[in-house]
Parts: sequence; structure tokens; C-alpha cells
Amino acid sequence: MMDGFLIMDKSPGMTSYDVIRRLKRIHPFKKIGYIGTLDRNATGVLPVALNEGVKLIPFLENGEKRYAARFVLGITTDTLDMEGTRLTDTEPPLFDSGTLAGALSRFKGKIVQKIPAYSSKKIDGRPAYKWVRQGVAIDPPSKEVEVYDVRFLAYDHPFVDVEVSCSKGTYIRVIAHDFGAFLGCGAALHTLKRTQHGEFSLGARSVSVDRLTTKQDVSEFLIPLHDVLQTARGLTIDPILEKFLKNGMPLPLLGGSRDWKDGELAKLLSKNGVLLGIGAVDTDSKTIRMKRLINS
Repeated sequence: MMDGFLIMDKSPGMTSYDVIRRLKRIHPFKKIGYIGTLDRNATGVLPVALNEGVKLIPFLENGEKRYAARFVLGITTDTLDMEGTRLTDTEPPLFDSGTLAGALSRFKGKIVQKIPAYSSKKIDGRPAYKWVRQGVAIDPPSKEVEVYDVRFLAYDHPFVDVEVSCSKGTYIRVIAHDFGAFLGCGAALHTLKRTQHGEFSLGARSVSVDRLTTKQDVSEFLIPLHDVLQTARGLTIDPILEKFLKNGMPLPLLGGSRDWKDGELAKLLSKNGVLLGIGAVDTDSKTIRMKRLINS
């Protein structure tokens, strides 16, 4: 049974769920899911959990995200990117790099974003975009997100290249739109590539869906469960205690609790290095309480 994660490098023109459909054609995984939806024309990192890996998604989905984005000045659309209907299309003025970098810096830190009408955010039980496509007027809510860093990279009129590191739920196309509004010329998201999602990033272990055609291909790029949650400490569990763990009973925190923080996550491993579960430290009782049991 293949338990673990794939770092998919999503291609443009396909939805995040299209990637799942393609993988299901290769093998009938018992469970499969992805972390962090990418829009159809966005590319880059899409972490996919296979089988028991799905149980680890809640511990990984809040990881920092990093994007390489290109904004186009002078254009606004109803979707805030190049997929939608153009609302304005004008020749924007020339800007100096300092002005653009200064405008971008306004979006660093905790900011409030208006959720796009064309988004998968559910309103009254349905994705917002479905209401809009049916001609139903909606008023999506606003929410607070955090931009850890936003860097001006290059300016080739009318295109502005930026790098953004941000929290879960941040809409880069909203930043593009608001950036253009601040400059007074309008802007839209032209291209977007996610280069990192938490501990998953583009590199030797990432793969495009076209590269995977067999179960063996999937195994080649599969990241085993014990290799994820890299910030959590690993604890090897004595075989005698494994039956208590599998029954959901707390385990004694051997060696004392001084080196641990209350609520800190721990990867519970067999003597063979197989991930048995994820636990959380309870410093009051000096135990580790099971958060998620892995059926390996």
C-alpha cells in the first residue's frame, strides 16, 4: 500500500482536482486528497496525499506558501486574473521601480482581503463562482490574511514580477487587483506559480502528472510518511507500548517533560522507522496523547 505524499508540479489549464483524476487512472488509491487549491491556470506545487497520508493533511495545510507572480498593469477583469471578462483595458503610465516596490510594501503584514466572487469559497453551501455563473448577485465576505513578505523582482512595462510569501487563504489575484487600484491604473494577475507550500517545494522530488504513468512511477516520487512533518520530533516507541498506542491510550513521556512544550506534536515511530501516529505532548500529565493513528 502506497502511503505518503507526492509533490505535484501542476501544469496550466487543469484544475487541482484534474490532477487527482489523472492519478486515480494510474492506481485505485483507497484515499487521496490535495492541500491548497490552485486555480486552473496557476502552476507549481500541489501536495497530494495518498492513502494514510490523507490523515496528515490537517497538520500540514497551514504551512507558509510562496508564489512567483506576474501582474499586468492597465487591465482589470471580473475574475481579477486573465481568465475573466475584461472590465477595463487602458495604457498604463510608466512607473519607476521604486514607486512599484513602495506600492507593493503596503501589502506586507496582516491585511484584509475581499474574497473574489469567482472563487471556491462556499456561500450558503455552494461555491461562490457557481452563484455568479447563474446570475445570482452575491456579496462575498472579507477576511484577514497575513503576507509574510512581498518582494518586487522586475518591471517590464506593463508587467510587474513579484514574489509573495503568505498564509493559507491569501488570494494573490486580490493583491494584484488592489495593487493596481492603489497605482490608479488597474491591474490583474497574469501568471502565478506556487514554488512552496510548507515543507513541500519544487525540486528533485516534485513531478508533473504527465511524468507519472505507472504505479512504479508513483512509488519513485512518493515521500514516505516518516519524512513529512519535518518540524515534529520523532519518538521511537517500544513494541510493548504499540498496542496501547493503537488503542488510543496516552503514552508516558519518557525522559521528562522539560524539553517539550505543551501541545507540541511528536511523530511516533516503530523500531523499523514506520510512522505509527501523531501525538501531542501533555506536560501536566507527562504523557503523549494520540492525535492521529496511522494504519501501516
